[in-house]
Amino acid sequence: MTAFIVFAGLLLAGALLLILPPLLGVGARRRREQARQSTMALTVLREQLAELDVELATGQIDAASHAKSREELERRALEEGEAAAEAAESANVQPSKGWAVGMALTIPACAVAGYLMIGEPDALDPKNLHTQQGFTQAQVEEMVGTLEARLQQEPDNAEGWTMLARTYMVLQDFQKAAGAYERLDKLTPNNPDVLADWADVTAAIRGTVVGDAEALAKRALEVAPTHAKALALAGTAAYQRDDFATAAALWERILAQIPAGDDVAKGVRASINEARSKAGMPPLAADEGNAPAAQSSPLTVAGRLEVDAALGGKVAAEDVVFVFLRSEAGGPPLAALRFKGSELPLDFSFDGATMMMGDAPVPERVVVAARVAKGGDATARAGDLEGMSEPIAVNATGVRLLIDRVRN
Repeated sequence: MTAFIVFAGLLLAGALLLILPPLLGVGARRRREQARQSTMALTVLREQLAELDVELATGQIDAASHAKSREELERRALEEGEAAAEAAESANVQPSKGWAVGMALTIPACAVAGYLMIGEPDALDPKNLHTQQGFTQAQVEEMVGTLEARLQQEPDNAEGWTMLARTYMVLQDFQKAAGAYERLDKLTPNNPDVLADWADVTAAIRGTVVGDAEALAKRALEVAPTHAKALALAGTAAYQRDDFATAAALWERILAQIPAGDDVAKGVRASINEARSKAGMPPLAADEGNAPAAQSSPLTVAGRLEVDAALGGKVAAEDVVFVFLRSEAGGPPLAALRFKGSELPLDFSFDGATMMMGDAPVPERVVVAARVAKGGDATARAGDLEGMSEPIAVNATGVRLLIDRVRN
Protein backbone atom coordinates (compact mmCIF):
# COMPACT_ATOMS: atom_id res chain seq x y z
CA MET A 1 0.00 0.00 0.00
CA THR A 2 2.81 2.43 0.90
CA ALA A 3 4.56 1.90 -2.41
CA PHE A 4 1.75 3.06 -4.66
CA ILE A 5 1.02 6.05 -2.40
CA VAL A 6 4.64 7.16 -2.73
CA PHE A 7 4.38 7.00 -6.53
CA ALA A 8 1.76 9.76 -6.53
CA GLY A 9 4.18 12.15 -4.85
CA LEU A 10 7.03 11.10 -7.10
CA LEU A 11 5.12 11.85 -10.30
CA LEU A 12 3.78 15.18 -9.07
CA ALA A 13 7.18 16.42 -7.85
CA GLY A 14 8.57 16.31 -11.36
CA ALA A 15 5.43 17.73 -12.92
CA LEU A 16 5.27 20.74 -10.59
CA LEU A 17 8.90 21.64 -11.20
CA LEU A 18 8.10 21.79 -14.90
CA ILE A 19 5.02 23.96 -14.42
CA LEU A 20 6.37 26.53 -11.97
CA PRO A 21 9.19 28.13 -14.04
CA PRO A 22 6.77 29.70 -16.55
CA LEU A 23 4.81 31.12 -13.61
CA LEU A 24 8.02 32.82 -12.50
CA GLY A 25 8.52 34.40 -15.92
CA VAL A 26 11.52 32.25 -16.84
CA GLY A 27 12.54 31.68 -20.48
CA ALA A 28 11.72 33.06 -23.89
CA ARG A 29 8.92 32.39 -26.35
CA ARG A 30 10.52 29.41 -28.02
CA ARG A 31 11.27 27.68 -24.73
CA ARG A 32 7.75 28.36 -23.43
CA GLU A 33 6.22 26.77 -26.52
CA GLN A 34 8.43 23.67 -26.25
CA ALA A 35 7.81 23.34 -22.53
CA ARG A 36 4.07 23.79 -23.06
CA GLN A 37 3.83 20.61 -25.11
CA SER A 38 5.68 18.54 -22.52
CA THR A 39 3.67 20.08 -19.69
CA MET A 40 0.41 19.15 -21.43
CA ALA A 41 1.55 15.54 -21.62
CA LEU A 42 2.52 15.55 -17.94
CA THR A 43 -0.85 17.04 -17.03
CA VAL A 44 -2.59 14.13 -18.75
CA LEU A 45 -0.38 11.70 -16.82
CA ARG A 46 -1.24 13.39 -13.51
CA GLU A 47 -4.96 13.20 -14.32
CA GLN A 48 -4.59 9.48 -15.06
CA LEU A 49 -2.83 9.09 -11.73
CA ALA A 50 -5.73 10.72 -9.91
CA GLU A 51 -8.17 8.47 -11.74
CA LEU A 52 -6.26 5.42 -10.56
CA ASP A 53 -6.43 6.66 -6.96
CA VAL A 54 -10.17 7.25 -7.24
CA GLU A 55 -10.73 3.81 -8.81
CA LEU A 56 -8.83 2.19 -5.95
CA ALA A 57 -10.71 4.19 -3.32
CA THR A 58 -14.05 3.20 -4.82
CA GLY A 59 -13.09 -0.46 -5.18
CA GLN A 60 -13.05 -0.56 -8.99
CA ILE A 61 -9.51 -2.02 -9.08
CA ASP A 62 -7.33 -3.85 -6.58
CA ALA A 63 -4.01 -2.69 -5.11
CA ALA A 64 -1.89 -4.91 -7.37
CA SER A 65 -3.48 -3.57 -10.56
CA HIS A 66 -3.19 -0.04 -9.20
CA ALA A 67 0.56 -0.47 -8.57
CA LYS A 68 1.22 -1.98 -12.01
CA SER A 69 -0.57 0.82 -13.82
CA ARG A 70 1.27 3.39 -11.70
CA GLU A 71 4.60 1.90 -12.85
CA GLU A 72 3.67 2.69 -16.45
CA LEU A 73 2.73 6.27 -15.55
CA GLU A 74 6.05 6.72 -13.75
CA ARG A 75 7.99 5.49 -16.79
CA ARG A 76 6.07 7.80 -19.10
CA ALA A 77 6.58 10.73 -16.72
CA LEU A 78 10.34 10.18 -16.86
CA GLU A 79 10.28 10.16 -20.67
CA GLU A 80 8.26 13.39 -20.78
CA GLY A 81 10.60 14.99 -18.25
CA GLU A 82 13.66 14.13 -20.32
CA ALA A 83 11.97 15.55 -23.44
CA ALA A 84 11.24 18.80 -21.59
CA ALA A 85 14.86 19.08 -20.47
CA GLU A 86 16.12 18.60 -24.05
CA ALA A 87 13.68 21.22 -25.34
CA ALA A 88 14.91 23.74 -22.79
CA GLU A 89 18.54 23.15 -23.74
CA SER A 90 17.91 23.47 -27.51
CA ALA A 91 16.13 26.81 -27.04
CA ASN A 92 19.48 28.45 -26.14
CA VAL A 93 18.08 30.54 -23.30
CA GLN A 94 19.24 31.14 -19.73
CA PRO A 95 16.61 29.89 -17.27
CA SER A 96 16.71 30.39 -13.55
CA LYS A 97 19.56 28.18 -12.33
CA GLY A 98 17.64 26.83 -9.35
CA TRP A 99 14.64 25.71 -11.36
CA ALA A 100 16.80 24.39 -14.20
CA VAL A 101 18.49 21.96 -11.83
CA GLY A 102 15.15 21.25 -10.20
CA MET A 103 13.82 20.00 -13.53
CA ALA A 104 17.00 18.11 -14.39
CA LEU A 105 17.21 16.32 -11.04
CA THR A 106 13.80 15.91 -9.49
CA ILE A 107 12.13 13.97 -12.31
CA PRO A 108 14.93 11.35 -12.53
CA ALA A 109 15.16 11.26 -8.74
CA CYS A 110 11.45 10.58 -8.44
CA ALA A 111 11.77 7.78 -10.95
CA VAL A 112 14.65 6.42 -8.87
CA ALA A 113 12.51 6.32 -5.77
CA GLY A 114 9.81 4.43 -7.60
CA TYR A 115 12.40 2.07 -9.03
CA LEU A 116 13.80 1.37 -5.58
CA MET A 117 10.37 0.61 -4.12
CA ILE A 118 8.69 -1.34 -6.90
CA GLY A 119 11.29 -2.52 -9.39
CA GLU A 120 11.54 -2.31 -13.17
CA PRO A 121 8.34 -1.07 -14.85
CA ASP A 122 8.26 -3.44 -17.81
CA ALA A 123 7.35 -6.71 -16.11
CA LEU A 124 3.81 -6.81 -17.52
CA ASP A 125 4.47 -4.88 -20.74
CA PRO A 126 2.50 -1.94 -19.32
CA LYS A 127 1.61 -0.47 -22.72
CA ASN A 128 -1.14 -3.07 -22.72
CA LEU A 129 -2.65 -1.94 -19.42
CA HIS A 130 -5.82 0.06 -19.91
CA THR A 131 -7.23 0.48 -16.42
CA GLN A 132 -6.82 4.25 -16.56
CA GLN A 133 -9.90 5.22 -18.57
CA GLY A 134 -10.59 8.92 -19.08
CA PHE A 135 -12.71 10.94 -16.68
CA THR A 136 -14.00 14.43 -17.30
CA GLN A 137 -13.12 17.25 -14.93
CA ALA A 138 -16.69 17.26 -13.65
CA GLN A 139 -16.54 13.52 -12.92
CA VAL A 140 -13.26 13.90 -11.03
CA GLU A 141 -14.70 16.75 -8.96
CA GLU A 142 -17.80 14.66 -8.21
CA MET A 143 -15.61 11.79 -7.02
CA VAL A 144 -13.62 14.22 -4.89
CA GLY A 145 -16.85 15.36 -3.30
CA THR A 146 -17.76 11.74 -2.56
CA LEU A 147 -14.38 11.15 -0.96
CA GLU A 148 -14.65 14.35 1.09
CA ALA A 149 -18.05 13.23 2.37
CA ARG A 150 -16.63 9.83 3.24
CA LEU A 151 -13.79 11.42 5.22
CA GLN A 152 -16.28 13.47 7.21
CA GLN A 153 -17.68 10.15 8.40
CA GLU A 154 -14.20 8.56 8.71
CA PRO A 155 -11.90 11.41 9.80
CA ASP A 156 -9.11 9.02 10.82
CA ASN A 157 -8.94 7.21 7.46
CA ALA A 158 -5.29 7.87 6.52
CA GLU A 159 -5.54 6.15 3.16
CA GLY A 160 -8.54 8.27 2.22
CA TRP A 161 -6.74 11.49 3.19
CA THR A 162 -3.75 10.42 1.10
CA MET A 163 -5.93 9.88 -1.96
CA LEU A 164 -7.70 13.20 -1.39
CA ALA A 165 -4.39 15.06 -1.09
CA ARG A 166 -3.12 13.51 -4.34
CA THR A 167 -6.31 14.49 -6.15
CA TYR A 168 -6.13 18.06 -4.85
CA MET A 169 -2.62 18.20 -6.31
CA VAL A 170 -3.88 17.12 -9.73
CA LEU A 171 -6.63 19.74 -9.54
CA GLN A 172 -3.89 22.24 -8.56
CA ASP A 173 -5.74 23.15 -5.38
CA PHE A 174 -2.48 23.34 -3.47
CA GLN A 175 -3.87 24.97 -0.36
CA LYS A 176 -6.36 22.14 0.18
CA ALA A 177 -3.63 19.61 -0.58
CA ALA A 178 -1.44 21.18 2.08
CA GLY A 179 -4.30 20.98 4.57
CA ALA A 180 -4.79 17.30 3.76
CA TYR A 181 -1.09 16.61 4.35
CA GLU A 182 -1.19 18.50 7.61
CA ARG A 183 -4.04 16.21 8.66
CA LEU A 184 -2.07 13.16 7.52
CA ASP A 185 0.95 14.25 9.54
CA LYS A 186 -1.22 14.12 12.65
CA LEU A 187 -2.67 10.71 11.73
CA THR A 188 0.70 9.19 10.77
CA PRO A 189 3.35 11.22 12.62
CA ASN A 190 6.82 11.39 11.09
CA ASN A 191 5.87 9.42 7.99
CA PRO A 192 8.66 10.31 5.51
CA ASP A 193 6.42 9.83 2.47
CA VAL A 194 3.83 12.24 3.86
CA LEU A 195 6.49 14.76 4.84
CA ALA A 196 8.12 14.66 1.41
CA ASP A 197 4.78 15.09 -0.37
CA TRP A 198 3.88 17.93 2.00
CA ALA A 199 7.21 19.57 1.16
CA ASP A 200 6.37 19.22 -2.52
CA VAL A 201 3.00 20.96 -2.26
CA THR A 202 4.47 23.63 0.02
CA ALA A 203 7.09 24.39 -2.62
CA ALA A 204 4.29 24.74 -5.17
CA ILE A 205 2.53 27.29 -2.95
CA ARG A 206 5.66 29.26 -2.03
CA GLY A 207 7.27 29.09 -5.47
CA THR A 208 10.54 27.84 -3.94
CA VAL A 209 11.85 24.86 -2.01
CA VAL A 210 13.83 27.13 0.32
CA GLY A 211 12.10 27.70 3.66
CA ASP A 212 9.09 25.71 4.82
CA ALA A 213 9.36 23.06 2.10
CA GLU A 214 13.01 22.47 2.91
CA ALA A 215 12.21 22.12 6.61
CA LEU A 216 9.66 19.42 5.83
CA ALA A 217 12.12 17.61 3.57
CA LYS A 218 14.69 17.66 6.35
CA ARG A 219 12.12 16.20 8.77
CA ALA A 220 11.60 13.35 6.31
CA LEU A 221 15.35 12.77 6.11
CA GLU A 222 15.62 12.60 9.89
CA VAL A 223 13.28 9.61 9.76
CA ALA A 224 14.51 8.10 6.47
CA PRO A 225 18.00 9.39 5.54
CA THR A 226 17.90 7.69 2.12
CA HIS A 227 14.42 8.87 1.07
CA ALA A 228 14.98 9.76 -2.60
CA LYS A 229 12.28 12.40 -2.96
CA ALA A 230 13.25 14.18 0.24
CA LEU A 231 16.90 14.14 -0.85
CA ALA A 232 15.93 15.59 -4.24
CA LEU A 233 13.94 18.44 -2.67
CA ALA A 234 16.54 19.21 0.00
CA GLY A 235 19.27 19.24 -2.64
CA THR A 236 17.24 21.58 -4.85
CA ALA A 237 16.78 23.95 -1.90
CA ALA A 238 20.54 23.97 -1.28
CA TYR A 239 21.17 24.68 -4.96
CA GLN A 240 18.68 27.56 -4.92
CA ARG A 241 20.65 29.04 -2.00
CA ASP A 242 23.87 28.67 -4.05
CA ASP A 243 25.11 26.09 -1.56
CA PHE A 244 26.35 23.87 -4.38
CA ALA A 245 28.55 21.59 -2.29
CA THR A 246 25.61 20.63 -0.05
CA ALA A 247 23.36 20.12 -3.07
CA ALA A 248 25.88 17.77 -4.65
CA ALA A 249 26.32 15.83 -1.39
CA LEU A 250 22.56 15.32 -1.01
CA TRP A 251 22.12 14.22 -4.61
CA GLU A 252 25.07 11.84 -4.31
CA ARG A 253 23.09 10.03 -1.62
CA ILE A 254 20.46 9.35 -4.29
CA LEU A 255 23.10 8.14 -6.73
CA ALA A 256 24.39 5.71 -4.10
CA GLN A 257 21.07 3.87 -4.29
CA ILE A 258 21.24 3.28 -8.07
CA PRO A 259 23.19 0.30 -9.46
CA ALA A 260 26.13 1.16 -11.70
CA GLY A 261 25.19 1.27 -15.38
CA ASP A 262 21.52 2.02 -14.77
CA ASP A 263 20.17 4.57 -17.29
CA VAL A 264 18.29 6.45 -14.55
CA ALA A 265 21.64 7.47 -13.05
CA LYS A 266 22.55 9.67 -16.04
CA GLY A 267 20.31 12.60 -15.15
CA VAL A 268 21.20 12.42 -11.46
CA ARG A 269 24.93 12.29 -12.22
CA ALA A 270 24.65 15.27 -14.62
CA SER A 271 23.03 17.42 -11.94
CA ILE A 272 25.59 16.35 -9.35
CA ASN A 273 28.47 17.26 -11.64
CA GLU A 274 26.94 20.64 -12.43
CA ALA A 275 26.65 21.40 -8.72
CA ARG A 276 30.19 20.13 -8.08
CA SER A 277 31.51 22.33 -10.88
CA LYS A 278 29.86 25.42 -9.40
CA ALA A 279 31.33 24.49 -6.01
CA GLY A 280 34.83 24.22 -7.50
CA MET A 281 34.89 20.44 -7.08
CA PRO A 282 35.97 17.84 -9.68
CA PRO A 283 33.23 15.85 -11.43
CA LEU A 284 32.45 12.30 -10.44
CA ALA A 285 34.18 9.64 -12.48
CA ALA A 286 32.12 7.18 -14.48
CA ASP A 287 30.10 4.92 -12.15
CA GLU A 288 31.67 6.60 -9.09
CA GLY A 289 29.21 6.76 -6.23
CA ASN A 290 26.80 4.18 -7.64
CA ALA A 291 25.42 1.22 -5.73
CA PRO A 292 26.69 -2.26 -6.67
CA ALA A 293 25.11 -3.78 -9.76
CA ALA A 294 21.73 -5.39 -9.13
CA GLN A 295 21.77 -9.11 -8.50
CA SER A 296 19.96 -11.40 -10.92
CA SER A 297 16.62 -12.80 -9.87
CA PRO A 298 16.73 -16.12 -7.98
CA LEU A 299 13.43 -17.10 -9.60
CA THR A 300 13.98 -19.80 -12.22
CA VAL A 301 10.61 -21.57 -12.25
CA ALA A 302 9.92 -23.13 -15.64
CA GLY A 303 7.23 -25.35 -17.10
CA ARG A 304 4.43 -25.67 -19.62
CA LEU A 305 1.07 -23.89 -19.68
CA GLU A 306 -1.96 -25.62 -21.20
CA VAL A 307 -5.72 -25.05 -21.34
CA ASP A 308 -8.23 -27.66 -20.26
CA ALA A 309 -9.96 -29.12 -23.32
CA ALA A 310 -13.35 -28.03 -21.97
CA LEU A 311 -12.24 -24.38 -22.00
CA GLY A 312 -10.24 -24.38 -25.22
CA GLY A 313 -13.04 -22.78 -27.21
CA LYS A 314 -13.20 -19.84 -24.79
CA VAL A 315 -9.66 -18.63 -25.55
CA ALA A 316 -9.40 -16.14 -28.43
CA ALA A 317 -6.16 -15.61 -30.33
CA GLU A 318 -5.98 -11.95 -29.26
CA ASP A 319 -6.62 -12.63 -25.55
CA VAL A 320 -3.89 -11.52 -23.17
CA VAL A 321 -2.43 -14.31 -21.04
CA PHE A 322 -0.55 -13.56 -17.80
CA VAL A 323 1.64 -16.09 -15.99
CA PHE A 324 2.81 -14.92 -12.57
CA LEU A 325 4.47 -16.07 -9.37
CA ARG A 326 3.27 -15.38 -5.84
CA SER A 327 4.49 -16.39 -2.41
CA GLU A 328 2.89 -19.53 -1.03
CA ALA A 329 1.40 -17.25 1.66
CA GLY A 330 -0.19 -14.97 -0.95
CA GLY A 331 0.39 -11.28 -1.55
CA PRO A 332 1.31 -9.30 -4.69
CA PRO A 333 3.03 -11.00 -7.65
CA LEU A 334 6.79 -11.50 -7.42
CA ALA A 335 7.23 -11.64 -11.20
CA ALA A 336 5.03 -11.95 -14.26
CA LEU A 337 5.17 -12.94 -17.92
CA ARG A 338 2.79 -11.94 -20.71
CA PHE A 339 1.69 -13.90 -23.74
CA LYS A 340 -1.13 -14.05 -26.33
CA GLY A 341 -3.92 -16.59 -26.54
CA SER A 342 -2.62 -17.63 -29.96
CA GLU A 343 0.59 -18.89 -28.31
CA LEU A 344 -1.17 -21.49 -26.13
CA PRO A 345 -0.12 -24.12 -25.22
CA LEU A 346 3.33 -22.71 -24.44
CA ASP A 347 6.53 -23.21 -22.46
CA PHE A 348 7.38 -20.54 -19.88
CA SER A 349 10.41 -19.70 -17.76
CA PHE A 350 10.98 -17.02 -15.11
CA ASP A 351 14.75 -17.25 -15.48
CA GLY A 352 15.89 -13.63 -15.85
CA ALA A 353 12.39 -12.21 -15.26
CA THR A 354 12.15 -8.84 -13.53
CA MET A 355 11.40 -8.92 -9.80
CA MET A 356 8.31 -6.74 -9.36
CA MET A 357 8.89 -6.26 -5.63
CA GLY A 358 12.45 -4.92 -5.94
CA ASP A 359 14.70 -6.10 -3.13
CA ALA A 360 11.93 -7.80 -1.15
CA PRO A 361 12.97 -11.22 0.24
CA VAL A 362 12.19 -14.17 -2.02
CA PRO A 363 10.17 -16.89 -0.26
CA GLU A 364 11.31 -20.50 -0.28
CA ARG A 365 8.03 -21.71 -1.78
CA VAL A 366 5.88 -20.08 -4.45
CA VAL A 367 2.80 -20.81 -6.55
CA VAL A 368 2.63 -20.18 -10.28
CA ALA A 369 -0.71 -19.03 -11.68
CA ALA A 370 -2.10 -18.10 -15.07
CA ARG A 371 -4.98 -15.92 -16.22
CA VAL A 372 -6.54 -15.40 -19.63
CA ALA A 373 -7.53 -11.76 -19.12
CA LYS A 374 -10.68 -11.09 -21.12
CA GLY A 375 -10.46 -7.40 -20.22
CA GLY A 376 -7.00 -7.16 -21.78
CA ASP A 377 -5.25 -5.99 -18.61
CA ALA A 378 -4.00 -7.35 -15.29
CA THR A 379 -7.23 -6.61 -13.40
CA ALA A 380 -9.05 -9.87 -12.55
CA ARG A 381 -12.64 -9.91 -13.81
CA ALA A 382 -15.55 -12.32 -13.92
CA GLY A 383 -15.23 -14.45 -17.03
CA ASP A 384 -11.43 -14.66 -16.96
CA LEU A 385 -9.96 -18.13 -17.30
CA GLU A 386 -7.56 -19.16 -14.52
CA GLY A 387 -5.34 -21.90 -13.20
CA MET A 388 -2.89 -22.34 -10.33
CA SER A 389 -0.20 -24.80 -9.31
CA GLU A 390 0.53 -26.36 -5.95
CA PRO A 391 3.33 -24.71 -3.91
CA ILE A 392 6.72 -25.33 -5.52
CA ALA A 393 10.37 -24.32 -5.03
CA VAL A 394 11.63 -21.10 -6.64
CA ASN A 395 13.91 -23.13 -8.91
CA ALA A 396 11.38 -25.82 -9.89
CA THR A 397 11.37 -26.98 -13.52
CA GLY A 398 8.97 -29.13 -15.50
CA VAL A 399 5.97 -27.48 -13.83
CA ARG A 400 2.64 -28.32 -15.50
CA LEU A 401 0.16 -25.47 -15.21
CA LEU A 402 -3.40 -26.01 -16.38
CA ILE A 403 -6.00 -23.29 -16.98
CA ASP A 404 -9.09 -25.18 -15.85
CA ARG A 405 -11.70 -22.82 -14.41
CA VAL A 406 -13.69 -19.65 -15.15
CA ARG A 407 -13.58 -16.82 -12.65
CA ASN A 408 -16.96 -15.98 -11.14
